[in-house]
Amino acid sequence: MTSASQKTPLAFFAYNRPVHTARALDALAACRRKDEFEFFFFSDGPKTAEAEAGVSEVRRVLAENAGRFSARVIERPVNLGLAKSIVDGVGQLCSSHGRVVVLEDDLMVSPDFLHFMASALDRYAEVHEVMQVGAYTIAPPSDRATHAYLLPVTSTWGWGTWDRAWKKFSWTPKGWPAARSDQAWVSRFEINGAGKYIAMLEDRLAGRNDSWGILWWYAVSQNKGEVVYPVQTLVSNEGFDGSGVHCGAGTALGNTNINSTAQQLPDEILFPAQLTHLPHDLELLEKVLRDQTGLSARVNSKATFWWQRLRAGIRHAFD
Repeated sequence: MTSASQKTPLAFFAYNRPVHTARALDALAACRRKDEFEFFFFSDGPKTAEAEAGVSEVRRVLAENAGRFSARVIERPVNLGLAKSIVDGVGQLCSSHGRVVVLEDDLMVSPDFLHFMASALDRYAEVHEVMQVGAYTIAPPSDRATHAYLLPVTSTWGWGTWDRAWKKFSWTPKGWPAARSDQAWVSRFEINGAGKYIAMLEDRLAGRNDSWGILWWYAVSQNKGEVVYPVQTLVSNEGFDGSGVHCGAGTALGNTNINSTAQQLPDEILFPAQLTHLPHDLELLEKVLRDQTGLSARVNSKATFWWQRLRAGIRHAFD
């Protein structure tokens, strides 16, 4: 656990969407156990002249909300881009605090979000098999006695990690390209072919995308790490309305009902006794991803594009 004098840091990343930012902060403010966290608001600089007004308005929203969170606002003088901004912020906070929780400006959280994150970060702090805590559950298991379960798959829609795990992250993937010829690992990395994540990683290494999440997924997968998730999702993504730099219009799958007005988890969260995922849970995720692939083949090209983007976004930041 963190000491009483050192709270768990939460990094909130925003760019140029003031309305989304305000809504996300309102939801975050309603979370139980908020007083156990130290908040850091990261505002990236404008990439273009057209983005300047939006960035300025976001900074006004962050400043207005800083008081109720006792937050520190970090305004970047230049545009770092989402990948560098997140990797830099997460690295700094992990180094100084030993752990971190991460949110972006298009994520709406349940009142139980911080409760789950704090409980899981404490529960698995010294369990090196577990490398991340996720909050977005796309394929919830049924008939589960616990409130959480494990998957060998990362997520970037509301997540947390520890310094011990984040040290495995690298801009230059260790063990590549030898891993590319390990067919057993490739199958595991692509969830038995349900996702084309090798191609995504190769595009990242070639500079064709700016995803940090695929590099994180690679590091966790190479280290055979597990991720702990809530049985019921605690996050919805509001960014598929065409307003975002990295998300567009065309799907509402990310807008999961998170029952934002009521807490559902008990004070004592029940975590699984085992330290590895159940094969059935991974098979369920694989089925959901394959079902989305089938759906994308039956809708128009614009929607198909965003279905494909969403499939990647389930596990990693796309850009």
